[in-house]
Amino acid sequence: GEDREDVFKNTRLEDYVASEVDEPDGRVGIVTIAGTLADGTGAEGTAFGSSLADAIEQAHRDDKFDALVVRIDSPGGSVLASERIRQAILAVQEDDIPVVASFANVAASGGYWVAAEADEIFAQPETITGSIGVFAILPSFEGTLEKVGLNADGVATTPLSGEPDLLGGPSDTADAFLQAGVDDVYARFLTLVSQGRGMPVARLEPLAGGRVYDGGEARQIGLIDRFGDLDDAIARAGELAELDDTEVVYITRESDLGWLASLFGASARSDVQADPLAALNPAPRALIEQAIADVERMIDGPVMQARCLECGPGQPVAAKSPRAPTWLGRLLGL
Repeated sequence: GEDREDVFKNTRLEDYVASEVDEPDGRVGIVTIAGTLADGTGAEGTAFGSSLADAIEQAHRDDKFDALVVRIDSPGGSVLASERIRQAILAVQEDDIPVVASFANVAASGGYWVAAEADEIFAQPETITGSIGVFAILPSFEGTLEKVGLNADGVATTPLSGEPDLLGGPSDTADAFLQAGVDDVYARFLTLVSQGRGMPVARLEPLAGGRVYDGGEARQIGLIDRFGDLDDAIARAGELAELDDTEVVYITRESDLGWLASLFGASARSDVQADPLAALNPAPRALIEQAIADVERMIDGPVMQARCLECGPGQPVAAKSPRAPTWLGRLLGL
């Protein structure tokens, strides 16, 4: 460009076009998993297993990243959703692309399932993690019906016919069948953590069983590798991919207009509180909404879950695309 006192500073077009622009050596992709993990697909900003896995797989096919950072802020949820995301991440690693997990406030149970086999795991000292465990939810209403003088009975051709019996309660055979499923999934959870962390199952078992740890304890027992935030994880992913200069790309799903419908469908309300001390108490509406959300997850959610119950509620689930009701939803007409 020219630099004369009587001419403003400028650059000629041909000089600008001919100038060399430093290109990054590669790209570090970031996928965010936030909230309770659920089966199926949903809008951007939710933690639906199929949606997140599809986004990772599509970005992988399109060669959008040379290293991957998985940012997790989730207490877990559906075992199926956790495994679906883990398989998508595993496919990335099979192509020799490094994967680094970055834990935010909470990365427990199913949230840890997703990250267990990452090349390295970053967390903060105050991060809540662990909760390596599995449970099953199967609601029944025999006690409720008994209070109003109703009971259920019938005949069956096999011990599992008519099971699960939500009105009369599950039989001992059904209970044993369900417990066997829980034990099998839990053994699978232990195995993948053992493989990912290079820790014998015999050493891991006393640390599992649903036990929850903060980041400091998790580092001491080998559940995480380093302390650090998202920027540290991005830098480390670049190092593992041997990239000197990186560009960060965010992996997202294709947007839909579901969020727009939720905006128009939302009712306006005032958030002004007359009593300033009321701010110290949990909002009754929020507590009620959380209770309703818990019931909906039980009815419309999976039987088998890897979710940290001590970690508090997950983030609210945003509007999602319609999907077929679960077996329990069909039975109850929901």
